[in-house]
Amino acid sequence: MMKTIEKPLFQEFHIDGVKHISPADAYELLIAKQAVLIDVREEFEISFEYVPIENVLYHPMSVIMERLPYISKNQNIILACPGGVRSSKVANLMNREGYPDVANLDGGYSKWKSLGLPMQINLKPDKTDSSCGCGCVASSPCDTEGGCC
Repeated sequence: MMKTIEKPLFQEFHIDGVKHISPADAYELLIAKQAVLIDVREEFEISFEYVPIENVLYHPMSVIMERLPYISKNQNIILACPGGVRSSKVANLMNREGYPDVANLDGGYSKWKSLGLPMQINLKPDKTDSSCGCGCVASSPCDTEGGCC
């Protein structure tokens, strides 16, 4: 059973009916393999950093509707993104689609990282294009201090 709250403590964005789970409680469930974490960030974001835990699934928000048939309803699901906005929206969608045990990671990866929970940084992301993912177009991959932005 997930320890959830009705209103987030670490983020302002909230949708009525969406439950939230603290990063510490989420980590405990993930390590005990009692939940899966669904990362709803886009591929370019994941190429820069990711959670190095076995039961993390990657289903970007942009394709979540296509992926729902492949996500079991018989599990605790924690949704995550950088600040909790996209993951709250996906949690709301999954609630409407009949997923019974869904929670947003309260405060997103920002809060997760501030608590020192595991996050793997990829210093040389595998990119197929020459942009840093922010929408800019660089003449070469972003390898300068601070990237191209």
